[in-house]
Amino acid sequence: MLRVKEQKMKRLLTVAVLAMVLTASLMAQSITEVTHDDRIVIDLTSGKSTSDQIIAALNADGNLEVTYDGTEPVSMTLTGTLNGTLIVKSDNAPYTLVLNEANIYGTTLPAIQLKSTTTATFLIEDGSYNTISDSAENTKKGVITSSGDIVFEGTKDAMLDILVYKKHGIKADGGVTVNGGNIVIIGDENAEGNMVSADKFFVMNDGYLTIYADGNVHATESKGIKVNGVEAQGGGSGFVEINGGQLYIESVSKAITAGWKQSEDATTEDTSDDPIPDVRINGGQIIVLTSGTPYEISDEESLSPEGIEAKHDLVINGGSVYVWSTDDSLNAGNAVIINGGYVFAFASENDSIDSNGTIEINGGTVVCMSSSREQAFDCDNDANFKYTGGTYVGAGNGNNMPKASGTTGYSIAYGDKTFYAGDQIAVLDSEGNVVTGFIVPYDVSTLTSIVFGSPAFTGGQTYTIALGGFKDSFMGLVDQGAEFKTKENVVSMEMTDNTVSEGYIGMNVGGNMGFGNKAFGGGQAPADMPAGFQGGNMPNGDFRGERNGDMGGGFGARADIGMILQMLVQNSAETELPGDVAITGDLDSEEAIQAMLYLLGNYVDFAEFQTLFQGSMENGEFDMPQGGPQDMPPAQSGPFMN
Repeated sequence: MLRVKEQKMKRLLTVAVLAMVLTASLMAQSITEVTHDDRIVIDLTSGKSTSDQIIAALNADGNLEVTYDGTEPVSMTLTGTLNGTLIVKSDNAPYTLVLNEANIYGTTLPAIQLKSTTTATFLIEDGSYNTISDSAENTKKGVITSSGDIVFEGTKDAMLDILVYKKHGIKADGGVTVNGGNIVIIGDENAEGNMVSADKFFVMNDGYLTIYADGNVHATESKGIKVNGVEAQGGGSGFVEINGGQLYIESVSKAITAGWKQSEDATTEDTSDDPIPDVRINGGQIIVLTSGTPYEISDEESLSPEGIEAKHDLVINGGSVYVWSTDDSLNAGNAVIINGGYVFAFASENDSIDSNGTIEINGGTVVCMSSSREQAFDCDNDANFKYTGGTYVGAGNGNNMPKASGTTGYSIAYGDKTFYAGDQIAVLDSEGNVVTGFIVPYDVSTLTSIVFGSPAFTGGQTYTIALGGFKDSFMGLVDQGAEFKTKENVVSMEMTDNTVSEGYIGMNVGGNMGFGNKAFGGGQAPADMPAGFQGGNMPNGDFRGERNGDMGGGFGARADIGMILQMLVQNSAETELPGDVAITGDLDSEEAIQAMLYLLGNYVDFAEFQTLFQGSMENGEFDMPQGGPQDMPPAQSGPFMN
C-alpha cells in the first residue's frame, strides 16, 4: 500500500495549516446533518446485507456485487474491508453510500464501479477514516468509476483517502460535486491519469479536498482536476465551479482545467451541442502548485503545467486564489475576468495571467508576477486589457497595459529601473501618503516592468514612485495608507489619462517570449510565501549584470548578444527603437540586453527571426543559453507542509 503513515501525516499537516491560514468566514462550514434511524448495512468483509431490499453477494472473482431495484432513494452503510471491487447497480433511483471505516482495495479492476447513470452520493461518516485504492494492475480507468454523477458529503472530521496507482482517481461519465467531507487524493508517481476526471462538470460547494497529482510518466503527467466536456443536445456542460470550501492541489501537469476545445474535441458539426468549458470561482479558498517543466515535442507529447485553465472563460467573482505555477498561472482561451476576491498568481516560466482573448479586472485584489522572461499580463486582444475597479499590481519582464475600450480605472506603470528582491516600492500622492505599493519578491531581471491599479488614484493628480520600507503587506501588495519610510524618490507622473507610464513597460504584443524552456528570470522566493517556499530559490538564469558579477547563467558570451542584436537590427528595419532603448558598444550592459528584448518583443516577423536564430545555432555561430529554470519544490513538500 502507498505510504499509509505518510498520507496520514499529510492529512494532519494539511488540515492544520489550512485551518490557520483561513479567514473566519471561510472556517464557518455549513454541514448537512444526516441521521440514520434504520440503517441498511453492507459488511464488505463478509459481503452480506442487513436488508432484503439490497441484494449483495461476493462473486467468483472475489468482487462484491450490490444491486438495488427499488424506485425510492436508498442509503447503504459500508463497513469492513474488501480486497476486490465493489460493484453497485441502482438503475431506478439515486442512492447513498455511507462510508464508515470502509476500506476497499481494488486489484485488477477499480476499487468501486458505479454501474448506473443515477446519482451516487458518498456520505462520509463523521469521525470515520476510510481508504479506497486501486493497484498498478488495474485494467480500467480509475479507482472510482461511475456512469453517472457523484456527490461527496460529510464534515471536516469525515475522512476519505483515495490512493491512485494506475490512472485516474475519480472517473465520472457525469459530474462530480463536493459538498463536504475531508478528502485526500494521492497519485503515485507512476499513475498515468488525473486525480479527478469528470466528463460533464466539477462543482465544489464546501468541505476539504486535498490533491497530490504526482504522476510523472512522460507525456501522461497527472493533472489535479480535469473536466473533459461532452457534446449534448441543448448544449453540453464541461465547466468547473467553485463556490466554497478549501481546495489544495499539487500537480505535475495542470492543477485545474476545463479542457474541452472545439478544434480538437468536437465530434459533430453542430455547435449548439458544444460544451462551454468555463472555470467560475465564486468563493472558497484555492491553493495550487504545479511542478512540471514545460515541454512541447508534438501535440501528443507535451506538458503545460498551468495553474488554472479554462478553454473558454475564467471568471473569478470571490474567494481566495493562490497559484504558484511553472507555466501560466491563469489561462483562458477567450477571457479572464476578475470581479472580486483575492488573487495571487506567480508563474516561474511563463505568464502570470494569459488570455488568448481579453482580460478584465473589475474588482477584487490581484497580485500577479511572472519570471523575468515573461509577462504579468499577456492579453492577445490588441495587447491591452480592461480595468474598471479593484486593486492590482503586475510585475514581470513586461506587461500589457490597461488601455482597452471601457477602461475607467486609473493605473500607473514604470519600467526604467531595475528592481531587486526585497525592494519596497510605494506610490505616493502629492502629500507623501501611500496610495498603493509592492514588495518585490524576486529579481525580475534587468528589464523590469511594474504596473499598479487602484481606486484611490484620481485623474489630474501627481503621483511619485518611491523606494523605502513598509510595515505590512498582503502577498507583496501594500494597502492605501500604509506606513512607509522613503529612501529614494524614483519618478513622478501626472495622471493625465486613465493609464500613465514612463520608461520601458514591456512587450506590446501578446504571446510568449524566450527560447524553448529557458527562462530569463528568477531570484528568491516572495517574502510572503508560506513556509515551504521560504529560503528557497525560484528559477534562476536571469541577467543580473553587475549586481551578481555575471550574467546569471543567461547568454554568457558577449559575442552571442552581439550576433543576436545584429540579426535583429538587420532584419527588423521597420522597428524603431524608443529614445530610452539604444544599442551600445558595451554588449554586457543592461542597455544592450534591454534593446535585445525590446526588439524580440516588437520584431515585425517573429517567425522569420526564429528561423534565422535556429539557423545560426546550427551553423555554430553561438550557443543556446545554458541557464534556465530550476525545478519548483517537489510535490508533497509544498508551501503549507512546513
